[in-house]
Amino acid sequence: MRGGKIETGQHFEEVIKRFEIPLLQYAGRIIGDREQARDVVQETFIKFQRNGALRRDDQPATWLFTVCRNRALNVCRKERRIMYLDEELIEARDSEQQMPFDQLEQKEATGFLLRIVATLPARQQEVLQLKFQNDLSYQQIADIMKTTANNVGVLLHTALRALRQRYGESARDFIPFKPTTTKRK
Repeated sequence: MRGGKIETGQHFEEVIKRFEIPLLQYAGRIIGDREQARDVVQETFIKFQRNGALRRDDQPATWLFTVCRNRALNVCRKERRIMYLDEELIEARDSEQQMPFDQLEQKEATGFLLRIVATLPARQQEVLQLKFQNDLSYQQIADIMKTTANNVGVLLHTALRALRQRYGESARDFIPFKPTTTKRK
């Protein structure tokens, strides 16, 4: 028995190490408040441990993100606000000792892209985050968002198409591009 408890405790610690930061980022984007996001993630892990989710054979990602999402949305409903974009979370990530100019350029590019992403509908923003930030499968995202994998694909395709279009429109004003023509002799 004792060995099983140690094994379960070690597995739980591994789950926390693997999912704590992605869940904090996910909840933070939904709620828009880091402290409340921490509370939501803590409640998610407590529920995960209490419900015996550790004994299940499948991967915990879908379960954790689903519970975290539901808890975060409940917090938002109570406060009547939902925020999917938090530039501070992204900018707060540690960078790999870049030169100051490179850091500034990257922050500007990130901010530019985030402003474009913020123009998308909330469900498209959520699909983009779950797919590209958390590397979840279409089926996992579908389970979390209570939809179908096909609908996830449609949401993702529509979001990416809109991003390309809006980026193209905005970039034209942001970075003037004038192709030069050279005459061949």
